Amino acid sequence: MKKLLMAFAVLCSVSALHAEPDFYSALCAWAPGQLPSSSSSVIWGIRGTLFYGDHLRMEGLDLAIGANRTRERFDGLGIAFVYNYANSLAGMELGFANVVEREAYGVQFGAWNHAGEGYGEQRGIVNTAGYCAGLQDGFINWSDELAGVQLGALWDHADAGYGVQWGVVNTADYFAGLQVGLFNWANDLDGLQLGFINVIANQTVCVFPFLNIGF
Repeated sequence: MKKLLMAFAVLCSVSALHAEPDFYSALCAWAPGQLPSSSSSVIWGIRGTLFYGDHLRMEGLDLAIGANRTRERFDGLGIAFVYNYANSLAGMELGFANVVEREAYGVQFGAWNHAGEGYGEQRGIVNTAGYCAGLQDGFINWSDELAGVQLGALWDHADAGYGVQWGVVNTADYFAGLQVGLFNWANDLDGLQLGFINVIANQTVCVFPFLNIGF
């Protein structure tokens, strides 16, 4: 936790050095009913939103009862009861739903977290990513490509995975590493499966209880 806080402080410091803000604060009811009203504005400081806020770039503290949208990069801490959206992220998002279309460096914590490319942590009920380099911790974790760890209370899936899957059900088209769960399935595996039922589909003898080795 201390490392995350230190990383967050560094990110905020770097952002402050390079920011070229149009405004140092923003108040939003429902965009375009906001100050500043333009969705092309760059905000550095604090943005407070009642229902929906929409700006080009945000650096600092983002607070919303409803939802906040940042069309380009968000650097800092975003807290929303409903929804945080950014094109890219460096920092932390806390909300019911957190969505980053492109690169997310930091932490997402909510019921549903999504990142195009995640470098850090996703903690929630459902975590999804196009590419995940780090940790997905939730009931359901899904990554097109994984380089890290999935901890799933129900289901972990990776189209291609490198690292560890630890959950009730673990599935992958290709996996290199360790799968631990009640049911483990991989079409192709370079590694080890530990579980009640273990399946490596492309092997001649593909099903083993308790232990299965792919190579």
